[in-house]
Amino acid sequence: MKSFHSLYFLILLAAAIVLGACGSDDSGDAGSVEKEKLALLTHTWTVESVTQSDNRTVEFQNPDFTITLGGEFRADNPKGPYTYTVAGTQPALRPWATSGTWTFGSDASKTLVRDDGVNVAYTLDGSTLTLTFTCATCDEDNAKKGSAEGPWIFVLKAD
Repeated sequence: MKSFHSLYFLILLAAAIVLGACGSDDSGDAGSVEKEKLALLTHTWTVESVTQSDNRTVEFQNPDFTITLGGEFRADNPKGPYTYTVAGTQPALRPWATSGTWTFGSDASKTLVRDDGVNVAYTLDGSTLTLTFTCATCDEDNAKKGSAEGPWIFVLKAD
């Protein structure tokens, strides 16, 4: 019986050690999703297609529209701000400023927020980035309204 109690005690002790070592599933630093996504987003992206109710790709070509996303990750402020710069062709009433800042949205794995307040849903599939957003006040700085407003879908490839 004494052996049984000793064995029972050893099993309980081993279980306590194993379970105590498990800890919580707090795998990583604060902002680990933002850090991972920033590394994937940091590229110059070239237009493949642009849709706003219909195909508008031709208005973003010759030279091709590019957007460069970047910035340095800071653990003390993982949401950002980070930077973007666009180059190439855009229509006169444009959905992107030539440069600006962005932050990660409430779900860093799929939302960015531009400095003009526009929420941008994004998906990454290999070297393809799809940006989907709706402009209510795009190009307002130029006192132009019209064709830049509304829903946009940009499909871009990493250079």
